[in-house]
Amino acid sequence: MTEFPPIEALIVHRAGMLLIDRIIGREDEVVTSEVVIRSDQLFFQPGRGVPAYVGFELMAQTISASDGLDRRDEGLPPVVGLLLGCRKYAVSRTFFTQGERLVTEVTPLISDEGMTAFRCRILDDAGEELASATINAYRPDDLSAFLRSQQ
Repeated sequence: MTEFPPIEALIVHRAGMLLIDRIIGREDEVVTSEVVIRSDQLFFQPGRGVPAYVGFELMAQTISASDGLDRRDEGLPPVVGLLLGCRKYAVSRTFFTQGERLVTEVTPLISDEGMTAFRCRILDDAGEELASATINAYRPDDLSAFLRSQQ
């Protein structure tokens, strides 16, 4: 089994906004993460769990971790990427329940000069698909220069 670095070494999210627990797989270009739904999580609602719309952010953070793994392979630190949009976010329920283990899988579909589209899925322990989407992201070579150019 492959050992992966702590999630904090792969993405820039911290404290309450760090929503995924760890990377559990990287095969070919597919990266998978894991989270166990807990009552101390930012979006947790007592008696209900975490709203399924938060799955979109689980997908986005797994994309960020995938990029962090690639950058780590090159000896580079994680950086901020930009979420451009989401198509067809679909969920099979309205909440993820306390104690539930979710596996998020991201697969790059196309990539061109820092812009990438990913097929994303969230699965339960039985492998049932709970959510799916296509997410578009962009990581400029120099975020500061890119943001200045947009003013």
